[in-house]
Amino acid sequence: MVVHADARPGQDLSGEEAPLAEVNAVLRPTSAQDEDGLIANLRDADVVLVSAAPMTRRVMEGLPRCRGVVRYGVGVDNVDLAAATDLGIVVAHVLDFCTEEVANHALLFLLAWAKKLLPLDRRLRDGVWRAAPAAEVPTVYGQTLGIVGLGQIGRSLAAKAQALRMEVIACDPYAKERGRPPSVPLVTLEGVLRRSDYVSLNVPLTEETFHLIGERELALMKPSSVLINTARGAVVDEAALVSALQQRQIAAAALDVFEVEPLPASSPLRELDNVILTPHTAGISEKSARKVRTEVGKAAADLLAGRWPRYVANRGVEPRVPLR
Repeated sequence: MVVHADARPGQDLSGEEAPLAEVNAVLRPTSAQDEDGLIANLRDADVVLVSAAPMTRRVMEGLPRCRGVVRYGVGVDNVDLAAATDLGIVVAHVLDFCTEEVANHALLFLLAWAKKLLPLDRRLRDGVWRAAPAAEVPTVYGQTLGIVGLGQIGRSLAAKAQALRMEVIACDPYAKERGRPPSVPLVTLEGVLRRSDYVSLNVPLTEETFHLIGERELALMKPSSVLINTARGAVVDEAALVSALQQRQIAAAALDVFEVEPLPASSPLRELDNVILTPHTAGISEKSARKVRTEVGKAAADLLAGRWPRYVANRGVEPRVPLR
């Protein structure tokens, strides 16, 4: 039994069902957001598929059959990894389904701000022709992009920015373990913030990265710089960012993710003219949507067949059911 913890009404699950059929598994869609509802819905699951529902310690303690949780996507911040490890539950995710899409979205943000895409579009629709002074449109060539987090997405973004002949620097304390691109100098976070014209956040949300960018860090950035976040909303202290934007302490921000999602109607970010907003869609494309569903199904099928999934978030776990 495989149970989807938070399926949308009428959601197409054929991508997941195809690999699950090969191990004779049944896929059951459910929908709940509170702990009691999740425990009731998932109690009989051998594997749980989850998008955004909170897989807390209490929820997982209530799942006696569960051998694995498979997350739709890269981040696993809605899954208590320590609890899963303690309970012998393998947490799988899909690391590579949207690398290029997210890197492209970050680059889109960069170019949209640099070329004044949104204000020029609005002015032209209002009947204004060529009103923007040339001084308002900076060149991209030769400017510095600072990447915080040089994983797969950060590396892809670095290559794209270098193709535009930008200077690229990065901060990532774990980059040497992965082998960093030789043409991307590694500096400290402070160095990235002080030197960069654009700062792109490409890190997972962990205890280490929660509010990584706050009042102090924003104060280090150039007044002309732009903060780009396609990672997780809570990597940035949103209140501090709003204040920095209102006071023009930095020039702008381009955000695909927020501390509270959906973005509340009362959010001051909605009222600022120096912010570009998109609704957590950086990783979405027709191809990536197909791939993540298929890979989630394959990971669940691997667990049910007694195999390790391709990508495991809690690698030190001793699984409830031995895996080969």
